Amino acid sequence: MPLSISLFKSKDCPLCGHMEPVFKSVADNYKDTISANVVDITENIQTAVDNGVMSIPTLIIFKDGAEVARFTGVVTKEKIEQVIEKNKL
Repeated sequence: MPLSISLFKSKDCPLCGHMEPVFKSVADNYKDTISANVVDITENIQTAVDNGVMSIPTLIIFKDGAEVARFTGVVTKEKIEQVIEKNKL
């Protein structure tokens, strides 16, 4: 799939707890057109480092493997969907 979204989070992060349901809702709405994954930084620190994640929660949207948007902190479902719609084929 050309579009993918990744949520970088930690189990101990309260803001991540607020962001994860928003992320899952977007992932469900676009399950046929994008791939989505959650990265727990405590288990996958190298993936976070490789993607320049400095704070959590961080959501990154990729198109054809290149980053097209990054949100740090809690972001609305609407903002995420705007970027997805803009970048869909």
